[in-house]
Amino acid sequence: MTERRYFDPTDPPPPLSTGEPGSFANKTLTTRKPMIVDNVLADFGDRFPAHTVQALQNLRAELLNNHRIRPLQTTAPDADQWAAAWQAHQDETWLNTDWFFAETFFYRRLLEAVGYFGNGNQAGADPFYHRKQAELESEAAWLITQAALEGSAADSVDSLRLLFHYCLWGNRLDLSNIQIAQTVGTQISLGDEEANLLVDDTNIVLNHLQQNRPATVHFICDNAGTELLTDLTLTDFLLQHNWANQITLHLKAYPTFVSDTMPVDVDLTIAALKRKQATDLLALADRLQHYRQNQRLILQADSFWNSPYFFWEIPPALQRRLGQAHLVIIKGDANYRRLLGDSRWPPDAPLRQIAPYFPAPFVALRTMKSDPVVGLKPGQAKALSNSDPEWRVNGKRGLIQACL
Repeated sequence: MTERRYFDPTDPPPPLSTGEPGSFANKTLTTRKPMIVDNVLADFGDRFPAHTVQALQNLRAELLNNHRIRPLQTTAPDADQWAAAWQAHQDETWLNTDWFFAETFFYRRLLEAVGYFGNGNQAGADPFYHRKQAELESEAAWLITQAALEGSAADSVDSLRLLFHYCLWGNRLDLSNIQIAQTVGTQISLGDEEANLLVDDTNIVLNHLQQNRPATVHFICDNAGTELLTDLTLTDFLLQHNWANQITLHLKAYPTFVSDTMPVDVDLTIAALKRKQATDLLALADRLQHYRQNQRLILQADSFWNSPYFFWEIPPALQRRLGQAHLVIIKGDANYRRLLGDSRWPPDAPLRQIAPYFPAPFVALRTMKSDPVVGLKPGQAKALSNSDPEWRVNGKRGLIQACL
């Protein structure tokens, strides 16, 4: 069968499946997701009631024993959205279903297990809070933040280029896949990363921003902690130097993928900036608060970003909101998967042919932690596979990929 090189909205591509033996998707469901349940139990188990511990253990067993995927059993504001999504997979098992649905539904099931939407003591409590805070308070996070601030002190194109690169490599720090940080490390040396940047459209993006200055910019955010610190540093630069007149951060409505950013994580990050008592960090915190007070920095949470749906399925109101942007910055691996329908396209297919439906000019900043990728040079993927068979998933490589 010939691989398609363009997106057809009437016939979207088949997404990757957890049923492919030996695949990264299969390994994710059988190793990483049970480990995430174990981590929640380790962090909160002594405070959970017995029925919550049992619910988490049951979820873990469902994954390991390849049970049929059961629907949500408790009511919540997002119940209708998830009921509709589950209907399409009701006869499938965890290891014989679409990978993106399995991952997102796993996190939603975990929230149900801990009573996030209930009335008990755990209602509204982030089950990943402790690990997110530990990463936020790590020495590496603050070294990277201060290096980014120092390197971008002047209003220049070079400063902006540097911040885009820090924002890219900050995406490595993903608590849903801690093996990457353990393997690649938590330090960022931009000079050392040049060979790992497979596509670099930074200059195209900078020219676009210059032509539209001051621009309206939207971030579709990914991880809290180090990555959010780099995102906020870039946000501050754009607003402080009038590259942007307003920036909207699109955030998760509730916890997912362990370290994904919610509005409360922005508040916690600004509070952490203040606790450091460093002059430059305090000034950054004050500016961020000022931008919010003056509606130049908008935080917008939406349950769509928690959903199993792809970007061509963005609801109309959210599409209109994004369509007002001069530039949308799409952060992270999971959002890149949504852009491509979590499907295997020819790696040299142009991104413009795969995502013509997106409602605004965009740039994707992503460190590679999964299979889907497009926009590479002919033969580049084969050469990478020969030198590093795990290049698609080990977090070492990155993309700054524009569609303007």
